[in-house]
Amino acid sequence: MLGLKLSIVGIVVLVGYLIYLDATLTERFSSSRYQAPALIYGRSLTLEPQATVNKSTLISELRRLNYRAVDTVKDSGQYRLTEYGVEFYRRPFDFANGPQMAKRVQVNFAGNRVQAILSLPDGRTLNRIQLEPPYLGRLSGGNDEDRLLVGLERVPSLLIETLLLVEDRDFYHHSGISLTSIGRAALANLSAMRTVQGGSTLTQQLVKNLYLTRERSLWRKMNEALMAIVLDYRFSKNEILETYLNEVYFGQDRGSAIHGVGLASRLYFGKQVEELNAADIALLVGIIKGPSYYDPRRYPERAQERRDLILQLMFAQNLMNKTQYVASVSQPVLPAGTGRLVTENLPHYMELVKFELGRLNLPVNWQQEGLRVFTYFDPVTQNAAEAAIVTELPRVSDDDELQGAIVIANHQEAGVTAVVGDKNPRQVGFNRAVAAMRPVGSLIKPLIYAEAFQSLPDFELGSLVSDEPFQLAQSNQPIWIPQNFDKKFEGEMLAYDALAQSRNVPAVRLGVEVGIERLAELLQMSGVDSPITSVPAITLGAVPLSPMAITEIYTMLAQHGGYRPLQSIRAVTNHEGLTVYERNVSQQQRLFSEASGFLVNFGLRGVINEGTGSKLADAFGVNKLAGKSGTTNDYRDSWFVAYDNQHVVTVWLGRDDNQPVQLTGSSGALKVVQQVLEQIPIVPLQLNSPTDVEAAGFHPQLGVRIPVDCNNARLLPARQKKLPEDLGCSGNIEEKSWWQRLF
Repeated sequence: MLGLKLSIVGIVVLVGYLIYLDATLTERFSSSRYQAPALIYGRSLTLEPQATVNKSTLISELRRLNYRAVDTVKDSGQYRLTEYGVEFYRRPFDFANGPQMAKRVQVNFAGNRVQAILSLPDGRTLNRIQLEPPYLGRLSGGNDEDRLLVGLERVPSLLIETLLLVEDRDFYHHSGISLTSIGRAALANLSAMRTVQGGSTLTQQLVKNLYLTRERSLWRKMNEALMAIVLDYRFSKNEILETYLNEVYFGQDRGSAIHGVGLASRLYFGKQVEELNAADIALLVGIIKGPSYYDPRRYPERAQERRDLILQLMFAQNLMNKTQYVASVSQPVLPAGTGRLVTENLPHYMELVKFELGRLNLPVNWQQEGLRVFTYFDPVTQNAAEAAIVTELPRVSDDDELQGAIVIANHQEAGVTAVVGDKNPRQVGFNRAVAAMRPVGSLIKPLIYAEAFQSLPDFELGSLVSDEPFQLAQSNQPIWIPQNFDKKFEGEMLAYDALAQSRNVPAVRLGVEVGIERLAELLQMSGVDSPITSVPAITLGAVPLSPMAITEIYTMLAQHGGYRPLQSIRAVTNHEGLTVYERNVSQQQRLFSEASGFLVNFGLRGVINEGTGSKLADAFGVNKLAGKSGTTNDYRDSWFVAYDNQHVVTVWLGRDDNQPVQLTGSSGALKVVQQVLEQIPIVPLQLNSPTDVEAAGFHPQLGVRIPVDCNNARLLPARQKKLPEDLGCSGNIEEKSWWQRLF
């Protein structure tokens, strides 16, 4: 009688516990199965006819993405060199603008440009082809788990069949637990004299991974079984299987736990899960049994033995034929160059991405679906920046305390492509690219000239400016007497020459004329969000700005006065590919007219062609670049900014303690800029004259318009202006003789 009562009590307790499990487990499994991180990607290399990309750049990108060189391209992730270019099989990928299938193409080159893109095997001409973007790293959603969520429809059927063969043959027939599986596993392990199958169902394994500890006890095993029954009752087999494939643990990468077949495929093989072949699948399924014990990076022989055993099972169960089996067992355990998701950390760029991501209006529960963040990061420009700062700093100075920062942006898209915030590019800590606020010196001058072109109706590149001593009275301040860098004065000179030679006094005079308050306003309209003191000294750059802020200003100048804020993030999707955020790059705020923007760009091209940046013209040729140098008082800061038709490169050199470094912009930062430009393909600057700008002649001494065919004329662009018919080469109206009037 007592036993019956105890049995009834036990049944009541068990039913109550099952009801509790049903309520809590169902809610947890439905809403928060796991947390997925934000996975960060760089830019997608886009190939188009006439794009400035050469063969070596494409090959480097393919290798970076773990494409394999082969004699015959048959599968995705392969490439080969051809007589005219490169043939490769682009992998499938869910891009920010939607998924694209695998595609085999031939890219032909003519010098440093893409000549043609052909679809294979039909030979059809393509307008463009995108490579999948490089993976940069992750931003945690609150734990140390990495995963790339994949839907069941993307997982190869062979992977599912092999997983069920090894781990749970009766998965679609049991109710969460299987006595048959336990018995079969015991017999298989006894026959093989080793553990080749497990007795737990996939559902039990999933419960253990999601909700239970590793404790070995009867209570934990009973709890696991009950929870498995509840899950199997409440959710479909496919839901459970998909969750298992996204949750199962595959090992560690740089301190992060790799979960799910999506990221494991990238880690071990450099492939999308859809690309896995039989040998890859056998290894992944084999790793599940013991991710540390069968780690193919540390124990390749042990992992191969496990893989080959599973291949035998696959062959025995007719999941592959003999030819496939022989090819699979002869395949290396891991392809060369794989075994790491991220080979190099990018602390300064990732810091920028994290900051911007925090400012976006993201879903509160984004960790449940994960994020994929697509950035403007370009490994070519990043590598160039890192190499330049490491090699050039010891050459320009033997000062061990000399520091530096580099920011590179694509001004056509207002996107940040590279960031270096320390002379050691891998140094985690103070990021000088975004946090070092330093006086900018002569870098401010183009804003002064642009505003003068905009607000002074008669001011042109050929107008006269005064490079003569003057004093400026300030309220409650000593009289200010600005000086030129060389302590000399040139007298009256053309504005073009004053800008190209970076003369201080003409810039101060011009800045006072257009208005100090207006200059401060322009800085803020150009993206500067730090306080600006409206004092005359800002005309000589006595305003502290970061390299990132300077890059934003010069991105606006390179766009002829069209301002867009610089960003590192282009778009954000969840792991299923649904758009969470997409940047609109078509909208810009115009700070200057097209004509004013063109004139200042023409002047900044002159800085490179014949002014303080002429070393770059010597190295790369004239009319390819524009830019500006900057040097602050007592040689404390060395700046240089250069840009072509695509890139803006900003370099700052200085000391953290603000002591002099004895470097000008041209003797220090310019050399680093040159090293950067030697490693990236320069896209020559294209200055297309607006309709209201024409070629004009200017009198070199008077700074007034004269006919362009005069021998003494300085030819410079200027806004269209109807000249008097009797205007002579002297700049005055000249009375014509009877002979000139007759003919």
